[in-house]
Amino acid sequence: MRYTESIAASAQALRAALPLMSRQRAALHPVTYAVWYEHVTAMNGALSRELMSLTQDGATLDEPQTWALYRRHIAELDEQMAATLAQDVGDVLRGVSDCTDQAGQQVQHYAHALQDWERALRSAAPGQHVAVLAAALQGTRDMRHAVDSLMNRLEASRQEVATLRQEVHRARSEALLDPLTGLSNRRGFDRALADCLRSPEAGTPTAPCLLLGDLDDFAALRERLGQQRLDEALRQVASTVRSIAQSHHLAARLEDDEFALLIPGAGLHEAYTLAEQLRHGVAQLQADAERRLSLSLGVTQLGGGETAREFLGRADQALRASRAQGRNRVTVLAADERFAA
Repeated sequence: MRYTESIAASAQALRAALPLMSRQRAALHPVTYAVWYEHVTAMNGALSRELMSLTQDGATLDEPQTWALYRRHIAELDEQMAATLAQDVGDVLRGVSDCTDQAGQQVQHYAHALQDWERALRSAAPGQHVAVLAAALQGTRDMRHAVDSLMNRLEASRQEVATLRQEVHRARSEALLDPLTGLSNRRGFDRALADCLRSPEAGTPTAPCLLLGDLDDFAALRERLGQQRLDEALRQVASTVRSIAQSHHLAARLEDDEFALLIPGAGLHEAYTLAEQLRHGVAQLQADAERRLSLSLGVTQLGGGETAREFLGRADQALRASRAQGRNRVTVLAADERFAA
């Protein structure tokens, strides 16, 4: 579930996207709209950065550029990878087909030969039986060789198909990962969130919990560090998130400096403990020689019958409360709580 905006919010995004789309050289179609929709809603930071770079100084996007943005930042499986895999599968199937055709022809030839040898044995003079049997034996050897070749080819094809399956899995997995940090990206997070919403434990003390956190004073940090050192700082934060996450948790980078941790089957106390561990871990990281990093976090738990928008909204509300109360802290909101800003 990628988009969770309300009708009013999506209508506002449409009004913002259309003027921008109409100024481009690319045709107005769903792919173009997806690119500009994700840009104007600020839900895809990597896409927005590349888009702004391409359109600086009044430049406009053409069709290939628009499709390239879509493939890199939105499409779940790159079309070129899909085409390559389709070609590989086709090659495997053609190889198997050719091999089975050849084996089928040899089987048919062998069947006719058996009939000929049977007739020859019946009509052979006493001294000719050995020659007929020798021919039958050689024909049987040839047939066995053909069957062995077919079995070897089928085994090789089985291994090729297994390799292709791994490539598909890898491509799909990479499409769900943030390239900078190796954590899940927004797409991967949305999939895991959709699974959480179906949890039978929603609304109970062990319902899934969500941590949202972002770096304090990120704009100043970007200006202070520059992009290369900032990327390294983000990788360090991601490593800290990964270090506290357990195998059944989902750690994600949602935007530039926004990180999330989905925790199924946990209570709020456990989620709060993890959030404090994360906050303390990030506080040990050096932004530069003079300053350490810090992280503000919001924690909440899934309520019964909640939508993704409600669940995320309350976590974001808790995060904003941490910022409002001085940053570098954790705020917890239970499913039935709200923060009065």
